[in-house]
Amino acid sequence: MAANNMHVARRREWTDAKPLVLLGPGGVGKSTLGRALSQRLNWELIDLDILFCETVGNIGEVIAVSGYDYYRLENLNLAERRFDEISAPAIFVTSSGFLTAPQDSEDFARASRLAQRGYGIVLLPSLDIERAAEIVVERQLRRGFGFIEDQEQHKFRQRFPIYMALGDALVVSTDQPESIAEAMITALGLH
Repeated sequence: MAANNMHVARRREWTDAKPLVLLGPGGVGKSTLGRALSQRLNWELIDLDILFCETVGNIGEVIAVSGYDYYRLENLNLAERRFDEISAPAIFVTSSGFLTAPQDSEDFARASRLAQRGYGIVLLPSLDIERAAEIVVERQLRRGFGFIEDQEQHKFRQRFPIYMALGDALVVSTDQPESIAEAMITALGLH
């Protein structure tokens, strides 16, 4: 389905027994869209970044002290524990690096299995990597986390093809979160 500045491609049908799992690189709007969907559908919202900060600690500090691999493992452990507690309907917002471990690693296999237990929706601002990188990097730099433009460009370009190949649905848009949520509800038959 395409509407205005939006493209929604279903790769598989959604069943109401599965929670929605929002996937994608940092800066694509997963948390914002998750809130809009949760409010519109009145579904439980689980944002993995918020949950990590509440239960483990500040993501940046954990990475600085213990390294990214430690963070990714703790994040994955937390995601699995919390996902086991979900009673549908729910929206589960993953972290930006959730599916970016090496694809032959056990971390990637575990994250993939978790995403497949739900209905994975990949979010991107554009199908054109140049335009998508421009949008996402600009958003990331405005977040105030001290991101460096070249590093964010590199990270996004590495993750773009990974996320393009994943998920049960692909949603591409720069529209307002409420408009995207409404289009998703219609296109996927959510209720």
